[in-house]
Amino acid sequence: MLKKWFRYFIREVKKAVCYFAGGVTDGKSDKQKFKDAGLVLEGGDGWGNKPLNIKNKKKLQPLLRDRFKRAYQYGCDAVEVDCIDVYHYTNKITKNDVLVFTKWLAETAHEENISIGLKNVATISEKLQPYFDFAVVESCAESPNVCDYYKAFTKNNKAVFIVHYGNRGWNLSGNKFKTLKKEQGGRKFTCVLSNNQDLKGHTKNYNCDTSAEINYGVCPEGQCCSKYGWCGITDEHCSVGCQRDYGECLTDFTNDEY
Repeated sequence: MLKKWFRYFIREVKKAVCYFAGGVTDGKSDKQKFKDAGLVLEGGDGWGNKPLNIKNKKKLQPLLRDRFKRAYQYGCDAVEVDCIDVYHYTNKITKNDVLVFTKWLAETAHEENISIGLKNVATISEKLQPYFDFAVVESCAESPNVCDYYKAFTKNNKAVFIVHYGNRGWNLSGNKFKTLKKEQGGRKFTCVLSNNQDLKGHTKNYNCDTSAEINYGVCPEGQCCSKYGWCGITDEHCSVGCQRDYGECLTDFTNDEY
């Protein structure tokens, strides 16, 4: 299924950004290897994951390199590496440890011919900007001036994708959007609103200055687009909520053959 998605992205000249957690354990299939290497520390990130000993480059780098290799083999253009702010999860790791870790992490990605995005870590993002290709930022408007740290990326013609979540109270009207505009507007960011942090709901791109939703086109001739923005051709797919001009139209591989 994943390979079908990547073939679609390549055909449509789209970039595929893949994901894994780099500073904590996660649910990936190689999770046990990190435990066997003795890299797991006490503590937690609030999502059921435990911090990794990022100071042990000798043991950690080969495991993360394998993840970059696997992402490249899948067809990923880039990887968003999450949970690198390990100093928040354990007192055994300092902010300087994270600086050292993230630098060699980015170098490792580039050695494997894949781009890498910086995830969050606002207060050290300016120092890390030279090493990363873009940034993915969550909820920075919740604290004044935090989004501004990422101007270092856009000033160097690197993309910054900022996501806020509806389940945290954000919307594109009234005082909430006034705050979003104040913190994000005029900075050349790409602004996204997602219904929920679990990313299972609808997500929309919007103009950071006007709140206008940015639509990415219509489905190909002979297909229709569901209310969630997926293109399809089968009766099962198109019989409910068919809206030809709605949202970003991608391909639902469970219904269509490519």
